[in-house]
Amino acid sequence: MVFSFSSPLAILIFALAFLLILVAAFPYLYYLFGIRFGKKSKKTAVPDILPNLSIIISAYNESAVIKKRIENIALSDYPKEKYKILFIDDCSTDDTGALAKEAFVENNLSFEIFVNTERKGTNRSYNLAIKKAQTDIIVTTDANKFFREDTLKILISGLLSDEKIAAVCAEVRPLPKSSSENLAGMESIYRSFYGRMCDWESAADSTYNFNGALVAFKKEIILSINERKGADDANTAFEAIRKGYRAVYEVDAVVFEKVPQNINKQYKQKIRRAKRLIEATLANTDLLKEKRLFSRRFYPLRIMMYVFCPTLFFAGAILFLAGVFLINPLWTFILIASGVLFLFFFRKNIISAFVLNQFYLVSGLLHLGKDMRVWESTSI
Repeated sequence: MVFSFSSPLAILIFALAFLLILVAAFPYLYYLFGIRFGKKSKKTAVPDILPNLSIIISAYNESAVIKKRIENIALSDYPKEKYKILFIDDCSTDDTGALAKEAFVENNLSFEIFVNTERKGTNRSYNLAIKKAQTDIIVTTDANKFFREDTLKILISGLLSDEKIAAVCAEVRPLPKSSSENLAGMESIYRSFYGRMCDWESAADSTYNFNGALVAFKKEIILSINERKGADDANTAFEAIRKGYRAVYEVDAVVFEKVPQNINKQYKQKIRRAKRLIEATLANTDLLKEKRLFSRRFYPLRIMMYVFCPTLFFAGAILFLAGVFLINPLWTFILIASGVLFLFFFRKNIISAFVLNQFYLVSGLLHLGKDMRVWESTSI
């Protein structure tokens, strides 16, 4: 039997494929509209008196970068006498702990080191340190990220700018010249869109799409982070929202992240992040009942974006290829080959970033039953 593009079956297949892809793209198109025409966050002034902080770092096998990270914190224009670093060595098998101690002493920083007797992962390690913290404001940050001199001041200024704000996170960008141009370029495009989405949500109400690279929150409101399911950053934001406060994204507080040069490491990192973000998303659906803009608009769209859209997108793509195959099998292989080549050679565009992000989300969904609370270092 010979099919053509005008045959009823072909029309039905392509119409259904188009519908599935359109539904999958809807939240992203909605956010594009919001980014363009929606409310924008206002810059906040640095307060005359900066508060004391407890900066918590949890590290596992970060000997390659830990001294540079601590030096980076010391170079911040936030006064050294205003913060103490609580460092958790999560059973590293290298000399991460010893190198960290050397760096703290060399940079004249106030610190305390805790060594876990078993791997606990980020959430549980942070909770142990939060209990030990003696300040009202807690800052959590990764051992392998680097920020600008003014980042910490900007972050804390955002946290203190409104009494209804309980948590704030920084903007993450790829560390310049830290990875291949293609990987860094694609990550930059994704991060730029991601940050603007979160900024719109923050200006209107709240976002839970935090970056764990650098988060600050008020301890009197957020006493602990959910240890069972989801990422520490998203769960911190959800805890603020659950208490009736705001969780916001500070686009001017910039943190740099090294994009793994090894494709396999980048894949594992992305899958772990996607899986834990989806877990946090599904673990807090009771908040949909709240009468606030976050619960009525942004949270439902995020659920759709992370849980349903990836499957719908690939189902639509497969259905479209099936329709083409019925008409001419050769065209199907040409389309697949063209798509692969496009993604490989033209990574610096929103289409490639979107497709790859859908792949990571699908993989995250497939890993939902797996315990990924502990992590592997991507700094080596």
